[in-house]
This record gives sequence, C-alpha cells and structure tokens, in this order.
Amino acid sequence: MPPSGQHLTDREAALLTEYELIRNEVKKMGGLIAEINEEELDALTQSMRAVEQKLALVYTVFRSSIYAHLSQQEASGQAQDPSSAFGEPFQTNCPPFD
Repeated sequence: MPPSGQHLTDREAALLTEYELIRNEVKKMGGLIAEINEEELDALTQSMRAVEQKLALVYTVFRSSIYAHLSQQEASGQAQDPSSAFGEPFQTNCPPFD
C-alpha cells in the first residue's frame, strides 16, 4: 500500500495487479506440489523399492551364472583369464558381489 498522500499511476497499478496474479498462481502450484508429495510420494517410493529389489535379484542371478560358467570351464580344463571368458573383457559398473 503506498504511503498516504501518494497515488499509484495506471502502470504501477497494473504492475501490482500482475504481481498479485503471479503470486496467486505460485501459491496454487505450491499447494499442488504439497498435495502430490503427500499422496503420491509413498506410492512412488514403494514402486522404486520394488524395482530396486528386482534389480538386485537379477544382478545376483547374473553373477551366479557367470560363476557357474567359469567353474564349468575350469572343471573341463579350459580355464582362461576370467576377464576374457566370453571373448571380450568383461566390464561392469555394478558393485562387487560379496
């Protein structure tokens, strides 16, 4: 609110009106974001946890199949360098399996 004795020009009044509209839109968006976080965040977290568990299972199966393949090669006397058991160097970004 302007100090007493000062009047707003049309341009200043229009600017303040636009600021108020923007403030209201930002307030609505904040409310929507809070609502989404409250309602959907738990479901999303549970879904991501399920994906994480499945990925860990696939990783374990993959590692065990490599181990079985290398053990079979070793038993048949075809032992090679483990990194080149499949003809190419084996590289992964996965953490080591303990």
